[in-house]
Amino acid sequence: MHEKSPSLQLDRQIHVWPRAVAAETGIQASSCYQCLRCTNSCPVSAFMDIKPHQLVRYVQLGQREKLLECSSVWICLSCEMCSTYCPNEIDVAGLMDYVKNSVVASHKKPAEVEIALFHEIFLEVLHKYGRMNDLQLMQRFKLKTLLTGALPSYSELKKEMGLARELFERGRLKLMPERSRAAKEIRAILEQRHGKVISS
Repeated sequence: MHEKSPSLQLDRQIHVWPRAVAAETGIQASSCYQCLRCTNSCPVSAFMDIKPHQLVRYVQLGQREKLLECSSVWICLSCEMCSTYCPNEIDVAGLMDYVKNSVVASHKKPAEVEIALFHEIFLEVLHKYGRMNDLQLMQRFKLKTLLTGALPSYSELKKEMGLARELFERGRLKLMPERSRAAKEIRAILEQRHGKVISS
């Protein structure tokens, strides 16, 4: 038996916002007939407050504010299994990204603050260097989480310092970040996909 999407109160955005999403992304959420293949293929759907098929339905119904407050888009792994298995070729992962970007653009507090920070910093590092640098990523992430008031316990700090030392001794942490020769092309792809999420 198919899982039913939650009942929703329709509002004035039912026609306006879905059309805006389609115009900006090229993703036709209206093509979805709720077969649940996106949700069934998602490896983390069990941890989501709004399942992938429900997210598409919320877009269809213009429920923008509900989506901006959900945690699902931050829990999403961006593995794109949902998009791959959609029989109507709806880019569900692209909708997840669109909602993420909308949260950032609207300056709303994300439902998952630490995950949102990690997401932002990951994109910043990738945008700047065209490849990932673990030391840069963790330095920036730890600094920003500290600025939010999230102080790690002594045991957590000790464990992380021990891990950093082990990785450094193995040559896995590079002090100086390396820039990819394809950095310009990667930057263009990121800006096309994530837009305002990218910081200089």
